[in-house]
Amino acid sequence: MAHGLLEDIYEELNFDANQIKMIKVDQSLPVTIDSKAYEESGLEYKSLFNADAGLVVVDNAISQEHAKRKGTPMEDVVPLRQWSDVTFLLRERFTKGAPGGLRHMFQSIVINEQSLSTMRQAVGEADNFDDWEKYSPMQKNGRTFRPGSDEYYALLYCPNGRGIGWLLTQHKAQLGLLTVSSITVFGADGEAMLYFKIDPAEQND
Repeated sequence: MAHGLLEDIYEELNFDANQIKMIKVDQSLPVTIDSKAYEESGLEYKSLFNADAGLVVVDNAISQEHAKRKGTPMEDVVPLRQWSDVTFLLRERFTKGAPGGLRHMFQSIVINEQSLSTMRQAVGEADNFDDWEKYSPMQKNGRTFRPGSDEYYALLYCPNGRGIGWLLTQHKAQLGLLTVSSITVFGADGEAMLYFKIDPAEQND
């Protein structure tokens, strides 16, 4: 779904849509790991990748904590790593270790209520605002926030942002020293979206 909604943005940012590939990891069947049986959880991580553009689009992210059946202890849910770890490994597999940095990350179709509330506050909208088409297209009508602003830090630490910070921090040995240089709140086909621009971090001598 995210691929279709972001096609215009791919063109605006000069991405080759034909080079974008979707990779999904889910747990839709019971599995046995190290002699321990785990029931189906419904866990799913789905992302789109373009190695040449340094692009990752988060299309769906249902963690084991949110996917587990009601009342199921966490120790009985298949132990997968955090979203940041899973996404890093998927990207490594897709790029096959080829050189090329991570430069663009999108959180598509944001539905987390805490994240939506943070996005509304950032752009100065009411708590019940849902006309995200107002902030489309991204390049013209999106609202961009940079380090130093309260809105930037609120968006970076909201549920749909903090995993990206973890990704850059936990895997800096492989990715290099990177930072989120800006965060844009925008809409696509009426859906709420977030764009994280990734750049090399400045290093002090």
